[in-house]
Amino acid sequence: MASDIAALKTALYDACLDLSDNPRTFFNQATIFDLGVIPNNDVNILLKVTQALVDEKLFKILQSEGLAWRLRSHEEARKYRSLKPEHEIVYGLIDEAGSEGIWSKTIKSRTNLHDAVFRSAIKALEGKNMITDMKSVEHPTRKMYIKSSLQPSDRATGGPWFTDGELDEEFIALISNVLYQYVQKRSWYEHRGHVHGAKKSPKKVHGKMSVEEIKAARERELGPATVEDVEDGPRRSLYSRLLPLPANYQGYPTLHELTSFIEDKGIAKDTTLSAEEIQQLLDLLVYDGKIERLVSGGDAFAYKAVRKTFLDEDDQLDSVLTEAPCGRCPVFDLCEEGGPVGPANCEYFNEWLKL
Repeated sequence: MASDIAALKTALYDACLDLSDNPRTFFNQATIFDLGVIPNNDVNILLKVTQALVDEKLFKILQSEGLAWRLRSHEEARKYRSLKPEHEIVYGLIDEAGSEGIWSKTIKSRTNLHDAVFRSAIKALEGKNMITDMKSVEHPTRKMYIKSSLQPSDRATGGPWFTDGELDEEFIALISNVLYQYVQKRSWYEHRGHVHGAKKSPKKVHGKMSVEEIKAARERELGPATVEDVEDGPRRSLYSRLLPLPANYQGYPTLHELTSFIEDKGIAKDTTLSAEEIQQLLDLLVYDGKIERLVSGGDAFAYKAVRKTFLDEDDQLDSVLTEAPCGRCPVFDLCEEGGPVGPANCEYFNEWLKL
C-alpha cells in the first residue's frame, strides 16, 4: 500500500506540474479527480497522497480556497525541509508575500513568535541567503523582507521614476521634456517665409514702425523667447510662425508611437519604459496644460501640444506691451491686415477696450 501511495504521489505531482503554468495556480479536489490519477476518485486515497506531498513540502495547503493545494518546486521544497518549524513559519509568510515583500511587524503579529525567536529566525534565513531586507517607497520607514530569489515589484521600488528609493525628478523632467517637444513638433505647421519665396515689402504700422521694428521693440521689452531643440541641437526662435493644421489632420502622435520614440532614441539609457509609464508622464503634461488628449479612433488617444504665449504665466513684466493684448497674444505672429486675424477684427482688443 505504501508503494502504491508513493507511485500515486509521483504521478499526481507530475500531472499537476504539467498544468501549473502559473506559480499561483492551485488544485482542489475536483481538479485533481479530473486528472484521472486517483483510482476510482477515492477521497481516502486522495487525502493520503496529498498528505504525503504536503509532508515532503511539495504541496502547500490553501485553507482560504476551501480544501486546495499549491505546488512547490523540488528546489523550493528542499529549502523548506531544511528549516526548523519556527523558521519555516517565517519563511512561508515571506514566500507568500512574493515581490511585494512583507513588513516585519506583520510577520510577528501573524506568527505570534517571541521577539527573540523571531530575530533568530530572520538571522538564520538571511544567513542561508533565503531572504533579504528591501526598501519600499510606499513605506520607507518600515523594515521589509523579501525572498532573495525575487526582485521587488515596481510598486515597491517606485519603478523607473525612483532611484535608491528617492524620486528622480531630473530623469522625469528629461523624459517629459522630450515627449513634449516631440508632440509639439507634430502639432503645428512651422512657416518661416512667404509663399513661393516672393519678397514682401516691409509693412508700415500707423506709418511709423515696420513689423520688424515692432518685433525688435517687443523683444527689448519681453526678452528673447527661445527653446532648445531636443532632436537637432541648436536653439531656435519661437517667432517662426506656428500655423494650425487642417481639421482632418491625423498625424498627432499616439501613446504607442511616443513609447517607441523614447525606446528608439535610447534616452532612458539602461531603463526600458513601458507604455504605462509613458502614459503617466503624458497625464502629467495634460494636467500641466502643456498638451491635450484627442480621440484618435476607437478607444485610442492622440496628443496635441497646447500653443503657449511668448511669456510663461510666471513672468509678469510690468510694461505697456504686457498690459496690452498684443503683449500676450497667442496668435501675434499671424496678426496682419488681410490675414487670419488682424487689428480691425481683434476680439482681444474689443474686450480690453470694453467695446
